[in-house]
Amino acid sequence: MKRVINFLKLKYIAFALSVLLLAVFIAGTVMRGGMNMGIDFVGGVKFIVQFDAAVSEKEIRESLSGNLQIQQIGGESQNEYIISSKLTAENDSGGDVKKNLIEKYPQIKFLSEETVGSTIGDILKTSALKLFIVALIAMAVYLTFRFELKYAFGVMLSLMHDMILTFFFIGFTGTELNTPVVAALLTLFGYTVNDTIVVFDRIRENVQDQNRQTFSEVINKSISQSMSRTLLTSLTTLFAVTMLYFLGGRVLNDFAKVLIFGIVVGTYSSIYVASPLIVAWEKFSNRKK
Repeated sequence: MKRVINFLKLKYIAFALSVLLLAVFIAGTVMRGGMNMGIDFVGGVKFIVQFDAAVSEKEIRESLSGNLQIQQIGGESQNEYIISSKLTAENDSGGDVKKNLIEKYPQIKFLSEETVGSTIGDILKTSALKLFIVALIAMAVYLTFRFELKYAFGVMLSLMHDMILTFFFIGFTGTELNTPVVAALLTLFGYTVNDTIVVFDRIRENVQDQNRQTFSEVINKSISQSMSRTLLTSLTTLFAVTMLYFLGGRVLNDFAKVLIFGIVVGTYSSIYVASPLIVAWEKFSNRKK
């Protein structure tokens, strides 16, 4: 028989760790002045340009003023870059950025130019928020039908724990909140729920075969039985995303970074957040009887 590990004995330490991390991330986000919103949400201008000679990202940044996002695309010999700037009261059209580029690099070619107004940015923010709320409600309805209410309760609170921690991790690290990062959050939305459901499926099976075991003992047994699957899935996914972080370039860097953190937190919460929550629900229900 596989060895049963008493995971639940660390539940209070796990809860304290979650609270501590959340407090640190929120404090760090506030000290940075809030979330670093990308041009997708606050409005801005994005140019795809090609230089006539080799130039580095550092040289471009030093030759231009302002808080610019600069990313090289294509091969190094193509000398193509994406240059983005948020719209401000002084520069509400991106004209200053384009003017400075032409002054510093007269032979520069503008391959593409895209402007996102602040109104469109507000619409995107509202749409992203609505998308998360609708997804959360749909997931709650599905889980209530798939499992008992106590299991749905554990999954949803665990999911909210993961999403809130990851959101403030983005703010704490100064990562720009843009469309790719929102895509990473939605990816984690499904990934963490799937991981928790696997554990809960095993718990439900063992509860039906329960023989002189307390509910907490059943939970520890179920987590121990599904641990190899959880670790193998998480580690293989984490390996692929880590390679994406190091080899995918600046364009995919933030996307991969958010996924790495979310996978680690999601795996941890499936064991130390979701499971203790249904134990708490079970104890509360028994007291009411």
